[in-house]
Amino acid sequence: MPQDRKRPADDDGRKPCKYGSKCYRKNADHLKKFKHPESKEPSDEAATSKDTTKLGQHAPVTDVSSPKKEKKATADRSDEPAKGTEMQGNDDNELPDSPDDVRESIKQKFLVEMPDDFYDFWDFCSSLSKNDPSSALHDLLGLRLVGPFDVLAGKLTNKSVKTSDDFLCHWRYFYDPPEMQTVLSADDETMYHIGYFRDDPEQMPVFLASNIASESCKITKVAGNLFAVLSKEISKALQNCKEAQKKAKLRKLNGALVEFAEAKGHSLQEASKKRPQPQSATFHGAGLVVPCDKKTNVGYRNMPLSDSEMKRFLAKFSDDDGGGKGRLNDKLLQLVTWVNIANDECDYGMGLEFSLALFCSGHTSLHRTIEMLGSLAYQLLNREPFARILKAHLKRRLKTPNVSVLS
Repeated sequence: MPQDRKRPADDDGRKPCKYGSKCYRKNADHLKKFKHPESKEPSDEAATSKDTTKLGQHAPVTDVSSPKKEKKATADRSDEPAKGTEMQGNDDNELPDSPDDVRESIKQKFLVEMPDDFYDFWDFCSSLSKNDPSSALHDLLGLRLVGPFDVLAGKLTNKSVKTSDDFLCHWRYFYDPPEMQTVLSADDETMYHIGYFRDDPEQMPVFLASNIASESCKITKVAGNLFAVLSKEISKALQNCKEAQKKAKLRKLNGALVEFAEAKGHSLQEASKKRPQPQSATFHGAGLVVPCDKKTNVGYRNMPLSDSEMKRFLAKFSDDDGGGKGRLNDKLLQLVTWVNIANDECDYGMGLEFSLALFCSGHTSLHRTIEMLGSLAYQLLNREPFARILKAHLKRRLKTPNVSVLS
């Protein structure tokens, strides 16, 4: 008698998927080979074994919010991804010689190029204060030129730092993701600052954005170039200014700005450079853009939790060893498993969005998970410089205004 005559009615020949109805795989090949009946929840060990083998990720997330236990349990595996993203010139290596060309020197130090308006803005501030261009706007607007500008000022050199990571962390505030590079800093109390924001380290910035690090991770788009940024800062200062003498100085500065920007071809009304439609707003609000096939949508998938659900989940974490940690880690492990499945199916954007959500939560207890998922996402997206920046930042991420390596 043929065996298939004894097959149960619900047995269509497909193997049962170990995730059952909770499976997050959506591709046709998987659905053709496996069925998804209602079943018991898979154990954490089973849920993270097969789908993470390719990515080497199941070991580091067994105790994601307890770095000490985690390191002990995975000492021979947890550092493997880190080695692949370390910069030349780290703690045990000598710094490479700086290129003579200043543009190349800045790219070597910060791993990204600066646009033309960056250099023209330096020239403009030099015309205002030849001896100290970095402070040319401070008296009137409370702004200083920082970050890569310190290379132009001759302050930031190989002699002023110990490692390449120092360059990457120079003027990098607590909530600055790798996509943001601070170039203007205001007062220390609010930690208000402005920086270039770019989606890809090999591409030019798409706009300049601001963040108030003392308040939240919120990133607000300001303008498309530094001259347009300064125009807005002057307008804001004029609205709040009550001193006639200071108003006159602000108007004079604005006149000089208009003349210089026009001569260099920079629009004071530019809001942003051309940018693809973001797939997600992200927790910080600046948006997420990753390569995505228009026909198949391969490249990005939505996170399994809505923004509000994710915020409620992350709000439950704390950086101490309080109760309830195990239950939260179980949920975090499940989310990491879904990210790994998305990575298996080339939807790398989900892993990046999730790691940025963890980063924006501000919980230092999640740094190890952020480093693991974020670094991998950037590598899969061919954005290796961002992985290096993230790793360097997490090593010394502090909510303090003292973010200059020169101080």
